[in-house]
Amino acid sequence: MRTTCLVNNYNYREFIADAVDSALAQSLPFDEIVVVDDGSTDDSLWHLRQRYTNRPVVSIVAKENGGQLSAFNAGMEESTGDVIFFLDADDLYRVDYVERTVELYKSEGIDFAIAGVESFGPALKRQRKRFPRRDLGYSTLATLLGKTYVGGPTSAISMHRRIATSVLPCPFEQDWRTRADDVLVLGSSIAGARKYQMAGVGVDYRVHGGNNFSGRKRMVGHKLRHGLAVNRLVQWYAKQMGYDTDELPTLLHREFQTIEHPTLREWWNYLKMSWRSHVPLAVRARHLGETTQHYWKERLTRSADDTVAEEPTQGEILSLPARQSEQRRAA
Repeated sequence: MRTTCLVNNYNYREFIADAVDSALAQSLPFDEIVVVDDGSTDDSLWHLRQRYTNRPVVSIVAKENGGQLSAFNAGMEESTGDVIFFLDADDLYRVDYVERTVELYKSEGIDFAIAGVESFGPALKRQRKRFPRRDLGYSTLATLLGKTYVGGPTSAISMHRRIATSVLPCPFEQDWRTRADDVLVLGSSIAGARKYQMAGVGVDYRVHGGNNFSGRKRMVGHKLRHGLAVNRLVQWYAKQMGYDTDELPTLLHREFQTIEHPTLREWWNYLKMSWRSHVPLAVRARHLGETTQHYWKERLTRSADDTVAEEPTQGEILSLPARQSEQRRAA
């Protein structure tokens, strides 16, 4: 099983070497590391070429600035791996991350894995958080019907090539100059990825700088633009996959049954989507009953030490402090 690390960089000369070195230091080496420099105006590109030109496993792609999604598109075009790992230029991989992830892909037959993340930074205390492994199942209908988010930040994401080639390339590069991990997460769900939360921490998420968005009107405007971009993205993927969205609500109870140890929030989300659908009332009632039965069955079989409240759930993005890397391409 070949592995690719796809690193996206924009003006992170001070961090990029640490990120690439963490990918090179894996206990199970990557087959290739593709570093995409998105038109940096510092000396990132020169630094990358000086440091890694003699490392055959590292390839450097230089392109004009187009934003994070454009870097994903360019990197995917250069990749050959069966499993694609994504890495922001200011984050770090733990040394055994790839080894543990590949074993999971082989043993569980999954399409998409989410690593546990630990934040660090100059003014931030490391906060360890427990991440039990959990099969998150499928989330196609939850995403199409409820715009549900089942994933993590860029550096915590890996996916099988059969899913990645359905997600990328994506044409909405201007919509996603930043926060393009939303494209990976939403697109993979719609493409039919079976997702899995990995146990333990695999990624160190660097917190630095501040949030460039200030003022209520600007924040409201940003949220509006983001909401419109999500709507456009979801509708485009639905069309690409050929789904008949009118028929999808009849399958909600089946999708819910693929989730291991569903949380109360997940159960409630599926109940709401089912109840609001146009499925005949008698059928809806039966589906609601099957959904509830699965929830309680899984709840009773959950081992005593599984702390579900600490697991990422559908509709919940890992709570991470803001940093400039999510904003600085927006200008």
